[in-house]
Amino acid sequence: MTQNNVQICGQQICQRCKKQLAIVLSRKEYFCEDCFCKFVSLKQRKAMMLDSYYQDIFKVMYKDKIRSVEEAELLNKNSRILVPLSFGSSSLTVLDILNETLLEQKKQQFGKTGFTVHVLNCYQAPTSNKLKEDFEKAKSLIHDLENYRYYENKDNIKFYMVELDSFYNTKDLTKIVLDNKDFSTTLTDFVSNNTQYTLHDLLLECPSKSTREDFLTIIKAQLVKKFAYQHKFKAILWGNSMTKVADEIISLIVKGRGEQIASSLNNSSVDPMTENCDHSFKNLYPLKDVLLSEVDTYVHIKSLEKYLINYTNSDSLMIYDKFNGDNNITSSKPLVKNMTINDISRKYFQTIEDDYSNIISTVVRTGEKLGNPTNHSSTKSKKCTICNSIFINEPANWLTTITETEGHPIETEEEKGLYMRWQQSIDHSTETDVVDSKIDNTNKPDLLCYGCTVMLNTVNKQQIIWPKNDQDELNDILKEFVLTDDNED
Repeated sequence: MTQNNVQICGQQICQRCKKQLAIVLSRKEYFCEDCFCKFVSLKQRKAMMLDSYYQDIFKVMYKDKIRSVEEAELLNKNSRILVPLSFGSSSLTVLDILNETLLEQKKQQFGKTGFTVHVLNCYQAPTSNKLKEDFEKAKSLIHDLENYRYYENKDNIKFYMVELDSFYNTKDLTKIVLDNKDFSTTLTDFVSNNTQYTLHDLLLECPSKSTREDFLTIIKAQLVKKFAYQHKFKAILWGNSMTKVADEIISLIVKGRGEQIASSLNNSSVDPMTENCDHSFKNLYPLKDVLLSEVDTYVHIKSLEKYLINYTNSDSLMIYDKFNGDNNITSSKPLVKNMTINDISRKYFQTIEDDYSNIISTVVRTGEKLGNPTNHSSTKSKKCTICNSIFINEPANWLTTITETEGHPIETEEEKGLYMRWQQSIDHSTETDVVDSKIDNTNKPDLLCYGCTVMLNTVNKQQIIWPKNDQDELNDILKEFVLTDDNED
């Protein structure tokens, strides 16, 4: 029996403290409850001290050679961070560790804290019974978190709820139309017939589950970032575990968005959306070194399972089966044909987490080493009209060269008859709106990145309604946000 692998009466002892019984086995190491929670917490806290920028946010500042008492107090007051809350295990873990950090600061720094946490939940308009149920549950859980679990930090943790339809709360909407023959894009001003365009209208035009998920992901990210910009937050702490980051890297590659990997994982530079604005913020992934199974185990130990919505917690790291309740009930496995690209990628990484976690960390490390694409052409880099990502290639030209849009010519009477029957039965709503033939599409600049071009090609009529991406829209849309705390700002 080795010194690091102690057993008492057949039960495993924690390899960290060498005192308590182990209940968790992760990365071939045995942990007791306290040591495992400390292990996860230290991973996040290490990320929060990544460089001087984040240290100035999370530390309690005092007078020193660089700053006066007033400057230190102002820095503590203005150190405001945003945490997007999805009611999954990762975002709840990020929030819980931040709460513990604030409590420790109050205890050790004579009641002072170095930062405040603002929590944002984006929800879909309750247009169905399921969405209504999720919305009511989210409101109830936020009330519980604010007034009970995190009551001691009520002054330092604020909660907000924002409807995803806020994305369309702007007068400046544009219609983006894709020509599915040469993949050129046309933008025209959208004039509504006295009706508010909604997210529901957009999703109705998306026959593919993958396309609907992609649009929801883009819209949620843009809303969170716009909220952070207007309220002058210094950083967004995204609740992405190592497994989730690896899943995103592979999914971006499959979707043709590989050039976005470097910018999406960049912790040190300001978000590209705010580069030319009067305020900027950075993105941080504090759980990037923690596996999803470890996050799930933390949630169980800390009794956070009752705050989960539409998420099934995993018990794969527990030595003893201590899971109870509805959250650990095995759900029916979806058919592969009904799974999105992210679903398939996520399922793969969750399958290999226990035995081959090094594969996940290798994917993440490789993604972090990638740099932004180098522009070797004379043309300037462009920003995608939909996802706001920077791209330097010409996706329309490339797609035209590799895509055959013309069918094989009709050769027999039988083929002619079949073609006529097909033409009479097709749904003409899937055809692209006719663009004025007088418009010259030659040398038209690319307005969409490759990933969004492919995505738009799957939408009915190959067209969508989208807000204009400019400074006025950035400010206008956020004024419509509904906050749970009417006294905030």
